[in-house]
Amino acid sequence: MENTNQEQLTLIAQVIKTAQRRFYDDSPYYILWGTAVCIASLLQYFLLLAQNEYNSIGWAIMIPLALLVQFVLMQKQKKQTQVKTHVERVLNGMWIAFGISLFIVLLFSSRLVLNTFPVVLCLYAISTFVSGTAFQIKAFVFGAIACWILAIVAFFVSFEEQLLLLAAGVLFAFILPGIRLRMTEKEETTNPSH
Repeated sequence: MENTNQEQLTLIAQVIKTAQRRFYDDSPYYILWGTAVCIASLLQYFLLLAQNEYNSIGWAIMIPLALLVQFVLMQKQKKQTQVKTHVERVLNGMWIAFGISLFIVLLFSSRLVLNTFPVVLCLYAISTFVSGTAFQIKAFVFGAIACWILAIVAFFVSFEEQLLLLAAGVLFAFILPGIRLRMTEKEETTNPSH
């Protein structure tokens, strides 16, 4: 009986490790979207300071560009399609829910006015916290906590300052964890025994 329990625990650990390794494959998406949002936020901030009427041009360029790059990356990944674990399917559903929720928030941002970016930061926090806890990746959990703190601060500052907080949020929630995942993936590839 004890052997069976130990075997089951070993199997569960292997399934989590396999899903975690596949999750590492998604690191380019985190880096991509974090970079796109960070650049667009900072560009809008500086253009607002310069009182440029086309201050939102960064969003019009970076988001379609990121979508195009994501499409190319997804096409490459489709060729290497593997069977997904239950955890991976749940997290895919969570990220789809995140995308739909983000789209709705941004679509009706005129109703939220100054509360748009604090809500966006909360959405970032929820998605990265769930992913981080599911795969036991501390960088995502810390990024989520940073986003929640930045969201609270964002409720009390100007729109321009919220852009800086948004850039910081994606740095902590997407870019740095994405880079960490990349590094971990490379370590796993060069040292498969770990």
